[in-house]
Amino acid sequence: MVLDEVQSKLDVLRTNLEQLDRIPLGTFDEFNSDFRNLAASLYLLQTSIQALIDFGGYLVASKALPTPRTSHEVFERLEVAGLLPPGTASEIGPIIGFRNRVVHLYDRVDAERVYEILTRHRRDLPKLLHLLLAIDDE
Repeated sequence: MVLDEVQSKLDVLRTNLEQLDRIPLGTFDEFNSDFRNLAASLYLLQTSIQALIDFGGYLVASKALPTPRTSHEVFERLEVAGLLPPGTASEIGPIIGFRNRVVHLYDRVDAERVYEILTRHRRDLPKLLHLLLAIDDE
């Protein structure tokens, strides 16, 4: 991946994070009352998580770390190299798993789980971005 592609993915990620902040999250019933909330959330979460995976993969390659076999291994490689704080890969594992579920088991996505991610775990995305950007600045 070249620098322009990385920047493009980061731009998408930043836009997605802004748009996620605009999705109404008062109560689950309010969120679920408009099908567009779920559809938009799924797309924005999926592409945000994928952008983080892609950026992490770029960092793994730029640091000449062993090639990861899975999306989760991207973050394990960075953690083992001391570039991410201990426990980061485990902490974000559920986020990676959610992305995989949206892509591969899209017919089994639970709206309540999406709402939970938006209300309890959404801040993990910019946090991970911040950690990855710090690696890129080294």
